[in-house]
Amino acid sequence: MILGIEIENFDVFDNDKAGILIDDYLAGKENGKTKDSLRGLNAFIGRNNTGKTSFMGCMAFLKDCITQGCAVASISYGRPGFANMTPDISSPSLFKVFFKVEDKKTGEPKFIQYELGIVTSRYMSPVIDEERVILLVDAGEEKKPLTILDMKGGEGSIINLEDAADKASIGVEDEHLTALSLYGKITGYKDFVLLYKEISTWFFCSFSSEEQSSYFYEGGAPGGHKHLNSTGSNVGNVLEYIKMNDEEEYERIVSEIKDKIPAMKRKKNLPLALKESPDKLFLYLLLLRDSNPRSTIFIETPDKDLYHDMVDVLSDEMRDYTMKHHYCQIIFSTHNPYIIETLSPKEIWIFERSFEKDDGDVKIRCAGEDPLVMEMFHQGVGMGAIWYGGHLDTRPEDD
Repeated sequence: MILGIEIENFDVFDNDKAGILIDDYLAGKENGKTKDSLRGLNAFIGRNNTGKTSFMGCMAFLKDCITQGCAVASISYGRPGFANMTPDISSPSLFKVFFKVEDKKTGEPKFIQYELGIVTSRYMSPVIDEERVILLVDAGEEKKPLTILDMKGGEGSIINLEDAADKASIGVEDEHLTALSLYGKITGYKDFVLLYKEISTWFFCSFSSEEQSSYFYEGGAPGGHKHLNSTGSNVGNVLEYIKMNDEEEYERIVSEIKDKIPAMKRKKNLPLALKESPDKLFLYLLLLRDSNPRSTIFIETPDKDLYHDMVDVLSDEMRDYTMKHHYCQIIFSTHNPYIIETLSPKEIWIFERSFEKDDGDVKIRCAGEDPLVMEMFHQGVGMGAIWYGGHLDTRPEDD
């Protein structure tokens, strides 16, 4: 689970943060005033072109940098090259992400921060400049930060707490690869494996995008797939896999989902019906029933094309997902007040932009920062109504 993200000098962000980083967490423990972190369920709201889509795009880029290398990531999925994505090529682009993950051995939470800096080379290509992994460790009754990976210019040190906690010097020969991508695949480096898995299982959902694969019209390749892809075009393959693996589980999942979608109750050949007319809500509900849940699911406008009562169904299902899987989360953007009606102010993040300059004037704040919004919420007013009333469009100091 992501508790906080900071992005500097990349896309439209000069130095912007949603949630908390490790210093905020430690300061909050010390003074008893913890800032708002990202939660299990998070809604990004704001006017058009305020940075919501860009923020998710930055997270997708970061994942690809770690799993594929920064050179490949810079041109994948239509990206225009790193030099065209950073506002100031003379300065590094920095990403900091603070996580709460589950220690598989003890079941207790672990707090880890990952930091990555990328610079533009003289040849206008991206190069990994710096990389750090900071772990909170026990120090008596308190927690203290311990840097277990510290890289600069491809050289640095690593500490493996599973191996006598000795610091070792390491180097990465390929300037496009992160150290995490290497040590995160070595079983003896438990903390790095845990962190790599957390990031590599981020899922960027495009079920509501305009892009639709010809799969639905021409038929997909036969065989079972364990997981839905980003567009949901392999839904037939996923249903086939579930059925082949456990027919009772297949019947339970399909029956459970069909009961929530009235139009589905009359369709007998479910995979064929989906190929003919894919139902986005069905795709979301199937995704949320994956036997191997994603660490973080990013969704742009999940409410798009859904009737209002189906929006309620999806909202309830997303909440159930985060309650069942305590270390998993959903981050979604929306323009629809219906889908945030049951959220709390601390689960809503407001993106603002003045447009006084081309880049770098985005501001992100939590709705829970506003005392008036908190008071209205505690009085029983839903967040959808509060938003519709215009109370999320102004900063607290502007009132």
